[in-house]
Parts: sequence; C-alpha cells; structure tokens
Amino acid sequence: MPTLTFKVTPAEARALRASAHAAKTTVSAYIRAHALPAAPAKRRIVLKKHPISGLTYNAAPGPMVTQAQIDAALADYP
Repeated sequence: MPTLTFKVTPAEARALRASAHAAKTTVSAYIRAHALPAAPAKRRIVLKKHPISGLTYNAAPGPMVTQAQIDAALADYP
C-alpha cells in the first residue's frame, strides 16, 4: 500500500490527533475519511412475492417516478 507523507505544524498535528482520538479512530483513518469522498451506501434488498404473479420483486423503498418522467421517456417511442 502506498504511503503519503505531508508536513504539518506541531499545533496542526496535535489538532489532528485530538480529532482522531475524539472520533475513536486512527489518525490515518480520520484523514482518509475526511479527504476522500464517501462510498455510496449499499441499498438494502427487500424481497417480496407479488400477490398476483407470484414472482419475487425488490420492495425496498426507492426513488419515485412521476407521470411526467414516464411521459418524457415514452415520447420518442413509436
């Protein structure tokens, strides 16, 4: 794993260590969490059986689609 090194003042080092200690993590993990973009949260899958077809489907809440979005998607459909 590559190692990055950078210089900070003694006051900045104390502040980083104190912040990492307050977050109950290592200095490396603290800097990594604040410097890199957060990974997208994994969506939970809720499998249910459709009452009519009997097929399983993902019933997890997700983005709602409006009628305007459906109409726009089907506008070019022959």
